[in-house]
Amino acid sequence: MAAKFNTEFNYRYQVIGNTPWEKIKTLHGFLEGRLRAAALEEVGKLKHQAKIAKLKHLKKTGLEHEVLELEAELLEAESFKQTEEDCYKLNHDEIKILNKLLKELYVIAEPTRIKGYTDEEMYEANAANEFTVNIGREIQAEMIANGRPSPAKLRNAMSNPYTWNALKSVGLIPKDTKMLEGNINPALEITLNVVEDNNFYEKKEFSVIDIKDRKKGISNVG
Repeated sequence: MAAKFNTEFNYRYQVIGNTPWEKIKTLHGFLEGRLRAAALEEVGKLKHQAKIAKLKHLKKTGLEHEVLELEAELLEAESFKQTEEDCYKLNHDEIKILNKLLKELYVIAEPTRIKGYTDEEMYEANAANEFTVNIGREIQAEMIANGRPSPAKLRNAMSNPYTWNALKSVGLIPKDTKMLEGNINPALEITLNVVEDNNFYEKKEFSVIDIKDRKKGISNVG
């Protein structure tokens, strides 16, 4: 039975992406696959025509077993032709769904585009935001189910200052909780030090938006 690869509900609510830019990235990946499947529709038609032409030629010049083998292949292909046509129709419907959802998402995401940034650069700029929302929801789900977050999720939250402080700001992590770090130089005495939030930010230099501006709620969007 023919069926869509995914329903509109799945594309809208279930695919990877807690933020608009991440969901755009995911849906573009699905769209690429569906467009390739659509292109293969024409490929399939040409291959079928080629087999018919080859059969005509073999009937004039070929051996009997070659003719019979090709006739069997054509009969086999004919047996699921209707299902194949239904699949291609559903695939075209799915492409329409993906384009509709992407259009909706761009309406939301486009005003946040950093001036001069491509989609790929926006995916990179949004990475910390996406990670934070994802971890925040996982911790929230654990607290609802178990009354407390798991050590593994808290350790993930410690991986970067944006997630750590965002979770503290909404109360998922106690505000007075401090990060620990060791010595940079392994030749020194092994110790653990408490890192203040401000210092934690300043030691991370991977963001495409200036750290101090992000802390103040400023970006170069627009």
